[in-house]
Order: sequence, then structure tokens, then C-alpha cells
Amino acid sequence: MSEIKECDLPGIGKKFTLELDSGDKLVVVIHLSGEREVFKFTKDSEEPTSVTNLNDEEARQIGAILTGTYFQPVIEEEQKLTTRNVTMEWIKIADDSKLANKKIENLNIRKLTGVSITTIIRGETVIPNPRPDEIIKPQDTVIIIGNNKQIKKFMSTFEIKYRLGK
Repeated sequence: MSEIKECDLPGIGKKFTLELDSGDKLVVVIHLSGEREVFKFTKDSEEPTSVTNLNDEEARQIGAILTGTYFQPVIEEEQKLTTRNVTMEWIKIADDSKLANKKIENLNIRKLTGVSITTIIRGETVIPNPRPDEIIKPQDTVIIIGNNKQIKKFMSTFEIKYRLGK
């Protein structure tokens, strides 16, 4: 797995560099304004071969696509993706769920269980990388990510009885 290098850009934001297996590099600059710039550098080149500018919402949508929120080429029977001890679970929120009608930030999910909510699906609306003040509503589907132990802790802590595919 490639290492992501991170550095502060004072007055600008942060820069993240990922060296690809091909030797090419992707550089993402996240500006304090929320704008993102994505640069592709070919192996041994000092000049980028492409630059893409994204606003905050566009970056979130691309992130959701890349993490498989919109499409998974291979989805197991239980809609569970397990790779190197990382699991994504699709959870349908029941009307009486401990999560229903609460803001994500007030639930302390990551602190209590180690799990992160990556996406909320509400009817036909997909909310990738939901903000902490987003309210989880009954009948939402939340997509969570964590290792197997964290997923089990989440399921027991919030008394989840129903997962999609089960």
C-alpha cells in the first residue's frame, strides 16, 4: 500500500502526495476555502500533466465514487466489503433505533466504537461524507467503515438488529 505524504501549506491549506505503483504521483491541495486542486505528475516530471479544480461538494462526490458508494463492481451477498481487515456495512435505520433523529456529532460514534459513517442514503438522495451536524433519520441507510472488531462494537453499542442483506 502506498504511503500518503502530508504537509502544511501556511496560508493556503494542506498538500497530500500519493506515489502510485506506476511511479506517477497524485498531489491534492486542499485550500482553506474548501477548493481542491488535483495534480497528476508523470514519473520523473516536475510539471503536472493535468490539473483538476474541485469545489467542496464536487470533491465529496468524487470521494464517494472512489470509495464505492455509488457502485461496487463486486458486492458480496451481505453487501459487505472486507479488505485487509477493513469492513463496510450498510445499516438500515429502524424507527426505534438509538441512532434515529440524532445528530452524528452527538452520538460520539467514532469515540465509542472506532467506526466512521461514510455515507447516508435517504431515499434517492446520497449524502457522502456527512457533516457532523447531519441528523440520521428513520429509514436512512448508513454506510459505516471500520475493522471487524469496531463494526461488532458499533452493532452492540447501538443495538443494531438489521443489516442489509441479513
